[in-house]
Amino acid sequence: MHFALKRLLITTFTVCTCLFLVSCSITANQARKEATIDVKWPFYKIEKNHHYMYLLGTIHIGKNEMYPFSKKIEQAVKESEFLVTETDAIGLNDGEYQQSVNKDMYFLKDNESLNDYLSKDAQAVLKKRAKEYNLDYQSLQEYKLWFVVSLFLNAGIDDLSAANGVDQKITELANTNYLTNKYLETPKFQIEALQRVYSENEADKVIKQIPSLKESKRQLSELYMDYVRGKIINDESADDFEKKQNKILVEDRNKTWMKKFEAYISSGNIYFVAVGFGHLEGEHGILALFEKNGYEIKKVIE
Repeated sequence: MHFALKRLLITTFTVCTCLFLVSCSITANQARKEATIDVKWPFYKIEKNHHYMYLLGTIHIGKNEMYPFSKKIEQAVKESEFLVTETDAIGLNDGEYQQSVNKDMYFLKDNESLNDYLSKDAQAVLKKRAKEYNLDYQSLQEYKLWFVVSLFLNAGIDDLSAANGVDQKITELANTNYLTNKYLETPKFQIEALQRVYSENEADKVIKQIPSLKESKRQLSELYMDYVRGKIINDESADDFEKKQNKILVEDRNKTWMKKFEAYISSGNIYFVAVGFGHLEGEHGILALFEKNGYEIKKVIE
């Protein structure tokens, strides 16, 4: 897929990159080590009328060398009562979640195949890329486009894993400090949003944009390094499809979340919010919306 699409999914959407996350060990009792790289964490304190919450921009993949978090983040977690993340990534694999979805969310109709929506050129690309990524071409024919995209996304992450994603690691830290978990969305809601963006009518275009495995790894490595260095890129050359994707996956969700964020702050309780850093910046980003609504925004880690 085009780099702009990959960047958006990795930095804004939990389901695509955590769909196959099972569980991770919690290391609360281990001695604190030092991270081997200096991450420029996008970490903020949002305040109004002497009430506040913490906001951490996350990336849904990562490396072990990023951790532990900075002492300022660890202290903020200890100070907080609630951890708020996009959705329950670990719960994707439990029975309750599995019962809340049906196969129609993942699979095409019995008389359909993905190739029905693809030109001969796109079919050739899919076959070639499936072989590179070690995915079964025939099995891909059964799935809806959004799930095919997630399969390719997960197949190329190598040493960048969802298990080391920032949202996963902050959840582990919060659990060791006995914070109550809250979620902005259900996994089902996220899947339905992805289906609206990645409808089968867009399949020909999307499949043709799947990069080679080598290029995919390069893109992910670049994205990871951008996050580590605190480099936020807003793509101003987006086409109509990318604008549609951004509206559904970022802008509309940000507006909905803001109502919850303002309620969190006004409650007087301390919330630690961790969402994809692709939601933070830009004209319709969370930081701009807070500023517009009269909140004081302080970057905790420069």
